[in-house]
Amino acid sequence: MAKSKYILHQCAYCHKQTKMELVGGMQNEGASEPPQKVWYRCTRCKHSALLDAVTVQKEKNGNVVKIDRSECLEYSKEKVYALGQSIYHAGLDDVGKVIKKDKTSNGVHSITVSFEKLGERKLIENVPVDTTAELAAS
Repeated sequence: MAKSKYILHQCAYCHKQTKMELVGGMQNEGASEPPQKVWYRCTRCKHSALLDAVTVQKEKNGNVVKIDRSECLEYSKEKVYALGQSIYHAGLDDVGKVIKKDKTSNGVHSITVSFEKLGERKLIENVPVDTTAELAAS
């Protein structure tokens, strides 16, 4: 299996979990084994970080947690969700976890969900039934 040159890691500069690109390794002089420290660059802010190769490998292996469909709550824009809650979106046919909650400028509540197949998507929540008809009309 080919090594990926990207990882998901918390950037120390922009303080967000972003995709980090492998830039290179720092090898001890005269050593033939793989480098113990590797340089990664944040694809968002372009700042570099020297990370421990063992920690990076553990992060890569630890991010493959599968969400069980039977434990998920069905998504509906009328419901309210909590951070870390597993949801199933029937229209997208995907499961994911709520990672962020926001309130938009027009007062509508939104959630950011990290789906297994589709990645991060923003969805609306806590929309009253009468407001749904109003939004569809406009």
